[in-house]
Amino acid sequence: MNINVPEWAREHFWEEPPAGSIEFWAFRWKPPCAVGDPLTFRFDKRIVATAVVSAIERPGQSKCEATGRFGGGWKVFWAPETFRDLREGT
Repeated sequence: MNINVPEWAREHFWEEPPAGSIEFWAFRWKPPCAVGDPLTFRFDKRIVATAVVSAIERPGQSKCEATGRFGGGWKVFWAPETFRDLREGT
């Protein structure tokens, strides 16, 4: 599944998550993926990272621990160990 990261989210995208947490991306609608599927993150059509879906959560089950946002969205989670930074020069 492709995730097009908007400009406003790009700086935060590279921040390391707190120890013991997993990352997610929230969607308004049910995402077209399943546990074990690959995720491809893109900046302006350019692939910058990949990960593997570790869980999918329905709206209302959790929200971002840091901001309290995204409680009403579908969430696609990935484990940090599956995340691969594919930016050039890294």
